[in-house]
Amino acid sequence: ETTVNSLLKQKKETKKALVKDLHLTKKTPLLAIVLDKDLTKQHKELITAFLKGAPALNMEVIVLADKTIKFAKNPRVTTLSYNRQNRKILLEAADMALAFPFNDVQEMLINGVIPVSIDRDEVENYNPNEETGNGFIYEKNDPWHLFAALVRARETFKFPYDWKHIVREGVNSVAKN
Repeated sequence: ETTVNSLLKQKKETKKALVKDLHLTKKTPLLAIVLDKDLTKQHKELITAFLKGAPALNMEVIVLADKTIKFAKNPRVTTLSYNRQNRKILLEAADMALAFPFNDVQEMLINGVIPVSIDRDEVENYNPNEETGNGFIYEKNDPWHLFAALVRARETFKFPYDWKHIVREGVNSVAKN
């Protein structure tokens, strides 16, 4: 419990500093998209479609990508150059992240970042009635299913106790493996 509390306290400080540096909105969740591999055409299309609707979610989106990966300009989407330092800071600050098959979900979870992912072994879909799960799963690789999972994550984020519980589940799931 103290581990999760100190992790969340540190995350709050890191997020505050990053939000200030990038001139972002303080009160919204921070969604990370870490593109550390070449994107498939399908993933690029999925991300492009999602980014068009991202402002409707009322969250800050930070895309960490190589300069060669370009997306349309969007006021709620910030792009950071991919390097080790930016990756470290983003994972320490982000509340949630899109988790693609090439992303390291365990690295996200250990940093208290909640994955929003297509179904995969490391992610258990959050069930609010049973208070189980360490992330939010979408069933199909399309923008609407992804958007629905992000809406669930965004709504759950509004409840600090529930969000802390999901972070705890994530940290504990890494510790078990």
